[in-house]
Amino acid sequence: MWAILTILILISYLKIPLASINLDQYHVIFVPEEHTSAEDHSFQLSVIEHLHRKGYRLIIAMEMFQQPFQTFLDQYIDCQIDEREMLIKTEYEKRWGFDPALYRDIWRFAKEKGIKIAAINLPSELIRKIRTEGLERVRDDLLPAPIIEQTDYERKRLREVLKNHPKVDERSFFDVQNAWDNGMALAIARLLERYPSHKIIVLVGRGHAYDYDSGIPRRLKIMRSDVRMKILRREDYSNGLLFSIDFSRDSSSASSIKDPNCNP
Repeated sequence: MWAILTILILISYLKIPLASINLDQYHVIFVPEEHTSAEDHSFQLSVIEHLHRKGYRLIIAMEMFQQPFQTFLDQYIDCQIDEREMLIKTEYEKRWGFDPALYRDIWRFAKEKGIKIAAINLPSELIRKIRTEGLERVRDDLLPAPIIEQTDYERKRLREVLKNHPKVDERSFFDVQNAWDNGMALAIARLLERYPSHKIIVLVGRGHAYDYDSGIPRRLKIMRSDVRMKILRREDYSNGLLFSIDFSRDSSSASSIKDPNCNP
């Protein structure tokens, strides 16, 4: 056991310590995930906790919630409804569906500290319309006009994904991915305009924030040329390794977060 721990700690020295990164200059910090990875979600929480301890004003922008349900996230953070009611009213199970336990410590920490959670995903109804009619024919307040088109580089990456899904229509797949990237970039741009003194922590799938030349980051830079962004990938930072070692759940910071008590 201790031999394994020693090896992991030695390996971690080859990575960049998260605490050593100066994030003062960045307006938007992407912490991308594999949706089912508990390690990714623990790393996301560690980033949020680190920035909160540093005293930054934060907003957590989450792909996991669709924009029309923002009111219920606000009510949850403000202690007007509990966690169960928030999940029901945001239609989380129907519209996202991944085990809420994967994200529970993140939104409980946000509630405990009074950190706003912003829904940035597009509603399922709009996505269905795009699949049916094509993105070029759809206009909506949640999409920028004009739509920022995909680059050859992005289309090449998407075709690699499609190799594992040969029955999926390419045009529809490209349209939906582009809609998500455009729509979530626009939502973040609007958050920056409304909350200029906050840092926006963006929790999205890795494909949406793969690098600065694709996905949401590329579109956000086009919308807001002055924005300064950072992508934090778990595998690049030693905290990601250390947070993935679950020696004692009772002593880990993530597992210590209980459902916040909102009683005065």
